[in-house]
Amino acid sequence: MAKKNLIIAMILSVIWSGLGLIYAEDIKKGIILAVLAVICYILMYTVSQIFGMVVFIVWIYSLYATYKQVKAVNGE
Repeated sequence: MAKKNLIIAMILSVIWSGLGLIYAEDIKKGIILAVLAVICYILMYTVSQIFGMVVFIVWIYSLYATYKQVKAVNGE
């Protein structure tokens, strides 16, 4: 397993929730978070603005999970 660059992973997670996890080889969780973000964005604009807070929470969790996954992959 090749080492992963933490900065690249975090930048990908900032761009879109889940991308950093996919880069860090946790594809299942990355796809789940990416799809959840899309669903929340759609609901935010169609149903209620409260889903904007959910998008933010998903994004923060994605950053945290990416950090932990890269550290685990790199054996740190």
